[in-house]
Amino acid sequence: MKPATLCQACVVGVFCFVSAALRGAEVTERPRGLWFWSKPSSPHGAANVVGDAAHETEALAAFRRWNVRRLYGSYATLPDTAPAALAAWNRRLHENGVRSESLFSDAAALTPPGRAALLKQIDERVLRFNAGRSKVEERFDGIALDIEPHALPRWKDGTAADRRALLEEFLTTCLALRAHLDEHGGGALPISAALACWLDRLPPEGRVGWASAADRDGWFARLARGVASISLMAYERSRADAVLEATAWERANFSGQTVTALRARLGIEWKSPADLRAVLPQVEAASPLGVDLENYELLRLAEVASIPP
Repeated sequence: MKPATLCQACVVGVFCFVSAALRGAEVTERPRGLWFWSKPSSPHGAANVVGDAAHETEALAAFRRWNVRRLYGSYATLPDTAPAALAAWNRRLHENGVRSESLFSDAAALTPPGRAALLKQIDERVLRFNAGRSKVEERFDGIALDIEPHALPRWKDGTAADRRALLEEFLTTCLALRAHLDEHGGGALPISAALACWLDRLPPEGRVGWASAADRDGWFARLARGVASISLMAYERSRADAVLEATAWERANFSGQTVTALRARLGIEWKSPADLRAVLPQVEAASPLGVDLENYELLRLAEVASIPP
């Protein structure tokens, strides 16, 4: 081999080695979902990615590396202030085989005034936005909810009965949203919802004041009437068996679809992206929808931290 040819081969070899180190197991049998928060303070926030061609390309490359096929995007006012940029982003997502779900996360939606505000936002940021797009690939494919009752002071400081009441408010919000979509031209939009993986636990082990197993089972059955899929947040666990154990009841009993969610934060669950990748296939085997990952910013920070200097 000539010296020049040998040099070129070395360069290609080094490039392939580095690319493989970043990609890991790029292609998987299961699709993955990813939360994509607005976060204006971060270069990886949707507020700074959408509309910036270079940042969008970087994000799409990351989605390919992690086989992301569902994106739960929190876009704040972009559907109103930058509809063309958001439509173009949705088009790029669809061209890359990624579903685009509009994400809402204000826990105030668990109160009657907050519920009304959520439905108004859905009207303005999803239904009106979609109606204004002539091309289907520029529209949102669904709505994702991350309104976590257990993050509220009423949950943390309240009684078991208070927590049960908050879950009823959560259910009311989900069913109200489903009815609102059906009545206002959004019947084809599915709803997905993030849930803590331990809500099913009965007293005295669990903190929710379920009156009985039938009470709990009935709540999940009613939830399935409005929510097509639930994403079970099994964070702070780094072993596949612990993750699967934490989500076993919902996977066996929820009549809709279930997805297990893992957080991509280094230093708590994982030492490196390789640790996360090692667990993913075992967890994914339990669900046709694969896993959901929290979140794009954490994933990118983890990737950068794992690149040797």
